Amino acid sequence: MSKSSVGMVVQEAQGRYNDPSSLVAEDNPQKQKPETAPHVQPVEEEAIAKDSQNDESLERDRCDTASVSRNVDPNHTQAHLSWWRGLDSSTIDMYRRAWQSFLENDKTKVVGKGRGIVLVAGNRDTFARALTSIKLLRQYGCALPVEVWHLPDEHPNEEQARELQDVGAVPRDLAEPSLPRRIDHRRDADKQFQIKAASIINSDFKEVLYLDSDNAPSRDPTFLFDSPNYRKTGALFWPDFWKTHAENKIFDVLDVPCRDEWEQESGQIVVDKARAWKPLQLAYFMQEHNDIYFQFLNGDKDTFKFAWKALGVPYHMTETFLGMGGSIVAGRFCGHTMLQYADDDNDENAPPLFVHANLMKITDKNHFMEEAEGGQTIERPWHEIKRYRPSRNAVWLQPQFYIAPGGRACMDFLNNEGEPEPVVENFDEKLRAYQSLYFQEGGIGGEIRS
Repeated sequence: MSKSSVGMVVQEAQGRYNDPSSLVAEDNPQKQKPETAPHVQPVEEEAIAKDSQNDESLERDRCDTASVSRNVDPNHTQAHLSWWRGLDSSTIDMYRRAWQSFLENDKTKVVGKGRGIVLVAGNRDTFARALTSIKLLRQYGCALPVEVWHLPDEHPNEEQARELQDVGAVPRDLAEPSLPRRIDHRRDADKQFQIKAASIINSDFKEVLYLDSDNAPSRDPTFLFDSPNYRKTGALFWPDFWKTHAENKIFDVLDVPCRDEWEQESGQIVVDKARAWKPLQLAYFMQEHNDIYFQFLNGDKDTFKFAWKALGVPYHMTETFLGMGGSIVAGRFCGHTMLQYADDDNDENAPPLFVHANLMKITDKNHFMEEAEGGQTIERPWHEIKRYRPSRNAVWLQPQFYIAPGGRACMDFLNNEGEPEPVVENFDEKLRAYQSLYFQEGGIGGEIRS
């Protein structure tokens, strides 16, 4: 099928997506798996093998359980459940044929050379956050080259460009003409999730550590490229708080089995592009057609894991569950920063490797201000770390999102139904000097509100 034909399939599928008359709403929809076009069979290692193609009910039962339903993202599920239930088999088949045709006709392969770090920045304060992450990396002795990708209307200003140069980072425009996955415009949305895969693909590096701009490592992460799990699979992923709902039709569109497993948190990814070129292209395809795929998946994050699954390419999902950094608010822990760990530390007492301020950046800065010694007022967002321990390969856990007094978005970990008892650790003792160094290097804590 030609490129134009692929486009026609996608447009036809989008037309059905936008046409309510084509959606059949059912209180108890029959789950009939549409006929599947052949494609690469998944392998057993880290990427989970498929069971019988004809036994969907058995596959669905594996994640239509309390263990999954208690952990689905409530907001995303509530917003999209009726749409999933209304998708008919012919629409699902068109979605499937579109991505398969795209891969069959795609001849692009420019994997790059060497190892490096890729970040995406541009809007609001993301350049400043990215700069802090890079400065911290240099403080730790990390010598990896760095590229900071941006949309064509989001060039760094002169001061930012100079600071990037000072720390050995190169700004890259996604509209550069020679790129394999060029993006010359922004989508009509606040968050530009579709540029993550393109930035990894377009980078000059063969092996990439991707970091979100608000994700600052606590030490040099270069060792990940030589870790046993990366050497074995060529891709390292990290878990999120949520699981994918049993009725989410992404399983049918990509023809992968439903499983009781954590979704992916893509604030950090390590990937060998030569070993994973095809799944990267599928992740790009899903991000490019975000008007369809982000109805299944909440943003770009799980497009990577599902692309690897669909093509049977091995990956390693970090077995140690994430923790949260935060403080006590009105007598309850309020986590605002994701903390991700490295399996290859082989020690669940090891400090977190990645400090991802996903909720901190949308919290009023005034909540974090406190008086230090000498009467000086400083910003101190991190007081405690809360996490499950042990947590490796655990699926019976209960992360919970809630709103604290004052409208603060928070995450907490519960243990009311047999989960491991969470442990609370002092942040500054676990990550010595991190907090002071973060702000010393220009780190941004909460947002400034008028």
